[in-house]
Amino acid sequence: MFTSLKKYIIVSVIFLVLIIFAIILVYRYKNPSGTKDSLSFRSAVATANLLLAPAKGIFYVGDTVNIALFVNASEQPVNMLESKITFPKDKLEAVSLSKDGSIINLWVQEPSFSNQDGVITLMGGLPSPGFTGVAGKIIIISFKVIDEGDAVIDIKDASLLANDGYGTNILKEVIPTHLTLLKPKSQKDIADINADGKVNLIDVSILIANIGTMKDERYDLNNDGKIDAKDLSILLSKWSH
Repeated sequence: MFTSLKKYIIVSVIFLVLIIFAIILVYRYKNPSGTKDSLSFRSAVATANLLLAPAKGIFYVGDTVNIALFVNASEQPVNMLESKITFPKDKLEAVSLSKDGSIINLWVQEPSFSNQDGVITLMGGLPSPGFTGVAGKIIIISFKVIDEGDAVIDIKDASLLANDGYGTNILKEVIPTHLTLLKPKSQKDIADINADGKVNLIDVSILIANIGTMKDERYDLNNDGKIDAKDLSILLSKWSH
């Protein structure tokens, strides 16, 4: 009886081992990495994007245009990015780059521009826990408008790496900037702030709403770096309707 019981125990143990081994094989077949399913995991979190802002605008030859590069990563923290920003070198000239307020504090490749090639390059990161959120500022680029036409400032060869210990690229989308560049305004056109062909109360109200700020350089009618009573005086002198 003891011998039979011993055989029964051995058979049971072998059967249990086989079941465990089969479970392990099935798990490894479904998940070769031994961790989370890397493909489904990456697909689930690949929602980060890089964008340039403003996304569109109308500017004039001679204007200075400030374009900001932002990262949105609301679902998965990121800790590294690499990108090229291209611009039409016949219509725009890069004049400066600002890193003030950037979420990046470790620059592997300092942001730099080449007007000869029409490209801006950068590579940088930040320690764990990385960045999670929307509108994380990377850099601000100042351009000078040198010719009229349509201009696209685009993001190329970019990657956004997750703070997941694997360097997973979770970049899903890039959003460029589209600019309409026009010939310089005449004095009358400058005062016609809303570009409706008239200088009237609407233009006055827009300018008054911006006095004391520099949110938009187009309202600085005398180009002295301020929006004030002098600009209002210039506008009133061009009053037409």
